[in-house]
Amino acid sequence: MNHNAKQTVKYFVIAFIISFIIGQVLSSIFSNAEEVDVDQEKGFDIVETDFDGIRLLTYETSEDIYSVKFELPVFKSDGLNNFFKDYMKRTINQFMSTIEGNVTKERPGNLTVNLDIYQAGEDLYSLVFTESEYTGGANVNETGHTWLVDVKTNRVIKQGELFKNVRKARDIIRPKVQEALLEQTDLGIFEEELEEWVNKPKYMFENMYINDGKLIFRFDKYEITPGAAGMPEAEIPIDNEIQTLLKKNWSQRLGFN
Repeated sequence: MNHNAKQTVKYFVIAFIISFIIGQVLSSIFSNAEEVDVDQEKGFDIVETDFDGIRLLTYETSEDIYSVKFELPVFKSDGLNNFFKDYMKRTINQFMSTIEGNVTKERPGNLTVNLDIYQAGEDLYSLVFTESEYTGGANVNETGHTWLVDVKTNRVIKQGELFKNVRKARDIIRPKVQEALLEQTDLGIFEEELEEWVNKPKYMFENMYINDGKLIFRFDKYEITPGAAGMPEAEIPIDNEIQTLLKKNWSQRLGFN
């Protein structure tokens, strides 16, 4: 077997082992949300958060050519737990596939996924994930995922569901985001890329989360700015105009009449 073939088998075996461990251990951890089991020997730990009914799971592992650290929420709902467990498995498997042949012991790959949790409203939380990964080459990439979680109904809410009319919400909110970003002159905004985002036809507010009475829009590293700017954000207060765009039940859940 030649060197390249051996490397391919090695990455396949590593990815399979990680996927197996994650599947087995997470199934054990999530099997009883009231009494969460922890397996620190396999890199899993869990702590309480400031939010009732949400715990924070941490998974860490490393080998000579890579390291992984992942933070994940744990709820009392199997459905929510399965959603985020699948997200974790997909992200790690994609990372393992990408580093194949691109990292070495001298320059190992790294995946770090951090989670910030914010209370958006009544029984409604913003979950903001930051994925930082080195998969070879010169740069570390940073991307984000944001989800709204309704613990009253135990489901993930698509951001577009908040609005009466998504098209009208796009037309009103995105120019405000554009203006807020351009006002941050130190970001070095790529205006052409930002304009493309403003005019994206099927945009569903997937990079938006809610915190402290504001809609916050988060962009990936390099998406609309140079790498030095990291992951830029724009904050839009939920004023009277924005409130009129919200469905009544969501406006009430966010604390507005």
